[in-house]
Amino acid sequence: MKERNIYKEIVFGAMGCMLIALAVQAVKFWLAQQKVYEIMIQSQTELTEGTVKELAKIEGLYQFNPMSSCQVTLRLDEYTLEATLTGIEIDRYPLSFQAAQEEIVLGNTPVLFLGKEAFAAFVDSNGNGPGKSRIAQWTEKYQDLELAIADEGGKGRGAKIGGILAQPVAGIYIDGKQMQSLYGEFAETYGGCAKIQGRRNMEKAQEILSGAGFRVE
Repeated sequence: MKERNIYKEIVFGAMGCMLIALAVQAVKFWLAQQKVYEIMIQSQTELTEGTVKELAKIEGLYQFNPMSSCQVTLRLDEYTLEATLTGIEIDRYPLSFQAAQEEIVLGNTPVLFLGKEAFAAFVDSNGNGPGKSRIAQWTEKYQDLELAIADEGGKGRGAKIGGILAQPVAGIYIDGKQMQSLYGEFAETYGGCAKIQGRRNMEKAQEILSGAGFRVE
């Protein structure tokens, strides 16, 4: 009976494990290059059409969703909130909903989407915020709330809440088309969400954008 070479078996076993490990790493690398990454960018100056065209040249970038913003004042019951209203493409933006209405009609009434912590930022005439029970009530009955919203020019109108966001936890959002229709004269674009395919492309894009003065998240 032939004697087993235990050392050779150990060597071959180790080589087999190494090859499997290398194959796993190769698959992980390939998957990372296929994955789509989302990065938020913010500029200190308003983005122009020329700037957006330059962004389109970044390798791997296949979609850029700009966000516009303006200052508004919200009133809810006896509370008010000075806030930045951000206009985005709701269905293409990386939002996570805690609750949302099944059917939303966009017309002349602003439909807002509030981060789940936004209610806590409201204050009354004495500078006091709402209690936990009031916030819980607002959150539960958000679709029935009647808000008043005033733009930078002082023009006011009624507004409804279309949903509560789990992420981002703060902020007041509105559909981009409604933003342009209702607040276009005040809206400015300073950033947006860039979708980039491939980890290497994403890391390179972060390097390029940071070097160009953008804040990247």
